[in-house]
Amino acid sequence: MSAEDTNTRAWHIYGQRQLARAYTPPVPARLGWTPWEGIGPGAEVLGEITGRRVLDIGSGAGHHAVHLAQAHEARVTGIELSPTQHERAVSAHAGVPDVEFVQADVTDYLAEAEPFDAAYAIGTLAFIDPHRSLPALRDGLRPGAPLILSLLHTDLHGRAPSTEVAPREQTILLRDDPPLPTQMWVLTPQLWENLLTEYNFRVETIDLFPHPDENATVIQQLLRARRLPDRPARVSSIEAPCADRLRAQLIGHLVETGCVRTPRVEDAMRTVPRHLFLPNAPLVKAYGNAPVDTKFDGSGCSISCASQPDIVAMMLEQLDVQPGQKILELGAGTGFNAGVLGYLVGEKGHVTTIDVDQDIVAGARSGLAAAGIHNVDVILGDGALGHATNAPYDRIEATVGAHGVPHAWLDQIAPGGRLLTPLRLRGSVSRSIAFENQDGAWRSVGSQMNTFMPLRKGIADDPRVFVPLDPDHTVTLVTNGDQKVDADALSDIFRQPRTEAWTDVTFRGPESAEYLELWLTCSMPNGLSRMPAKNEAIETGLVTAPYPSSTAVFEGGTLTYLTRRPHAKTAPDGAALYEFGVIGHGPDAEALASDVADQVRTWNQGFRTLDVAFEIQPLDATPLAPKPGRFTFDNPLNRIVIEWQ
Repeated sequence: MSAEDTNTRAWHIYGQRQLARAYTPPVPARLGWTPWEGIGPGAEVLGEITGRRVLDIGSGAGHHAVHLAQAHEARVTGIELSPTQHERAVSAHAGVPDVEFVQADVTDYLAEAEPFDAAYAIGTLAFIDPHRSLPALRDGLRPGAPLILSLLHTDLHGRAPSTEVAPREQTILLRDDPPLPTQMWVLTPQLWENLLTEYNFRVETIDLFPHPDENATVIQQLLRARRLPDRPARVSSIEAPCADRLRAQLIGHLVETGCVRTPRVEDAMRTVPRHLFLPNAPLVKAYGNAPVDTKFDGSGCSISCASQPDIVAMMLEQLDVQPGQKILELGAGTGFNAGVLGYLVGEKGHVTTIDVDQDIVAGARSGLAAAGIHNVDVILGDGALGHATNAPYDRIEATVGAHGVPHAWLDQIAPGGRLLTPLRLRGSVSRSIAFENQDGAWRSVGSQMNTFMPLRKGIADDPRVFVPLDPDHTVTLVTNGDQKVDADALSDIFRQPRTEAWTDVTFRGPESAEYLELWLTCSMPNGLSRMPAKNEAIETGLVTAPYPSSTAVFEGGTLTYLTRRPHAKTAPDGAALYEFGVIGHGPDAEALASDVADQVRTWNQGFRTLDVAFEIQPLDATPLAPKPGRFTFDNPLNRIVIEWQ
């Protein structure tokens, strides 16, 4: 593994751990260039940046970028290679004016972007080969633009910087978690100056800032440079972003993380060019591991997108497509997923994909034509009706969310076929479930956690209602049609008295709690709902950091939500553990929080180690006998059985 790949992996793991903790650093009152508050200059070293385009290199959780936009009225782009770090920034700061977050390699991004007025990196540029980063920055900055770099000079062990341009092993130290190995370019100030001079920068000052503890050996260097005007600003010695190279990087990441598991799916995703289905997106965005919104409703909410590549890969693995099969896809979107399916079934197979909007259908057809894929038909229609003309199908895949399973989907599957659908089971909890007909019953053969945009404009619509929980709309409750909600009673819920109930049920930092979510949505009378909270709600203490997935239980004018805190115990291998708790507000908060906490403990004691199976039954089926761990729910189309076994 290359040095930069090692670093990407380390920051990905770091981001996973911080996401699991639901931790977002607060937006600082002052920009700091060292890890030690109050030491060194502030944002003034960037010069006048009001209204100017500023690049934050390795933007992490996004708090520095937000500070510059809010306190100095800059227009800031935060560039971050790690998908999990990017997710932290977007989840905490989406919608902040004059700030955008992009998940991409900085050298690829700069080769396509308009030149910036200033750029800075706080501790991050040392994770990138300077012979890649500095030429890109030279070509990505306007002449005269400042470049400010905060860099490690000596480390915790007192090791001096290197006199040659080569990475060396360094460690990211994390509180309560094992350290993460990285490879960093820790270079002498003179060597950094030589490199910057080589790539057409003038170094103005280099300052060294020692640790405030005299016994510590860490020293940080702050380097201020400026882009010189005597070379053409857009002539680059680095490789321009190449779609094949970016695609290879993306698929390599999906293989490494286990989203792509089989050679056939890997081959298909390496071959079908995603960027041809996203003609208006930059290459770095087309090959980022993130969804790309492609259509919005009148209020600005996204109603169609290119799905996140790791979700595409996960569902392809679930679907288990074979050469020569006939496939029906519900939700054409950009056409990319249909194109990958077309590649997998080969010349003797065929794919039919359906969407409800003519412009989406036309775009999917254009993408498929550009990619040279000719065994896919794109049909305008209601996906809930399927497409009987080409039935029966060996595989049916829904790439839109559904609450019930339309009867047409089940009727149009060939004997021995498989249905894969993102099914919203109850509340906000959804899973991508693969069903097969076994002895006349539609039973699951596997499931994964995910959520898709719901069906719309048809017989199986599944609309959502967004309920603001405070006057400033910093916390929102997401509800669905199967839930009864009194929006007025919950309108300012956090001003009501608060109660806490802790469970002594623990998870490792990166460990998924998806089956706990599933248990709670089944066991609580009104299910479990998402409750996204903006960073300001957490910073002001309006809420304690909520568990970031489905988290809220509500009844009448009472609401509870899940949260976590470090636990006194550690795992047998010494890893940190985090305890789930329940915070409640409202007239019955103590009782409801106690009920939720009891269900957390019930799941942990009796069901945590069991598998979960799902079954689709007709509404008039004979009810199953009740038993612990078995739940049945009727929706307008079917009865869904969920059973721990």
